[in-house]
Amino acid sequence: MSSLQDSARAPRVHGIMRFAVLVSCVIVLAAVDGCHSVSPVEPEPLTLGLYSEPLGMGMPVDADSSDDIIIRHFQYTCSYNPILNVANWVCWNEDSLWYGPSERCDCFGADPLLPAECMPVTNAVYSGSGYDRGHLANSEARTRCDSDNHNTFYYTNIFPQTASLNRQTWYYLERYCDSLSTEAHKELFIMAGGVYHSKKRVNNVVTIPDSCWKVIVVLERGQHAASVNAGTEIIAVMMPNMVYNKDNNDWRMYQTTVKDIEQATGYKLLSAVPANLQLALKN
Repeated sequence: MSSLQDSARAPRVHGIMRFAVLVSCVIVLAAVDGCHSVSPVEPEPLTLGLYSEPLGMGMPVDADSSDDIIIRHFQYTCSYNPILNVANWVCWNEDSLWYGPSERCDCFGADPLLPAECMPVTNAVYSGSGYDRGHLANSEARTRCDSDNHNTFYYTNIFPQTASLNRQTWYYLERYCDSLSTEAHKELFIMAGGVYHSKKRVNNVVTIPDSCWKVIVVLERGQHAASVNAGTEIIAVMMPNMVYNKDNNDWRMYQTTVKDIEQATGYKLLSAVPANLQLALKN
């Protein structure tokens, strides 16, 4: 457990069929091109059918790409904002094969793929701030091996959240996604980020989101964007970055529409979904 304010998370329930084959993690090399693009070498396919499709539902895009540094890790893809010093969004794919024996590392640190000319966030920034270091792509869903879990602790995947949001309401939705992946054997495509209107900052460095949003596309195991249809379940939430209690900490209270999230953020989502379905699924 970190000495800083972080989630006192409940023990992770494994309940997952373990494979006898040892799955080794892939180290994704990257080349930096300026301050607005980070491109990886294509990873080798993994055994046991595990592929990473963080942008399987399409890359979120807004009208101004100048504040989008696209960083591609094997575990997730993020758009990092060098002006706000926090992610605009993070996208990832989630299913049962991502879960395994690795423990939460609590190893917060700078992202090695962040361009050198961009200011890195350090542990000291959050110290004494009153805000938790909340995950976008959650660490519990990246426990296949130690490096998977480690990569979720890069500050490009972290944003400031109130303690009760991070440890209760946001976390309860993460646990629900865990159960969809490991118990219901669903294939999830998830994107999450913050709404930054007030521009308040943690220690004058990291911008604090006014609200935190998440969109989850729920498919059957092994399905992809081409499998989306009018009946596909879409979970969209917008949670104010506030203090929560037992009367208002159910994540279902903050369900909204993809369209409302697009309006709040300026990003267009689900671009890989067939165009004739987007309107119905976003409303």
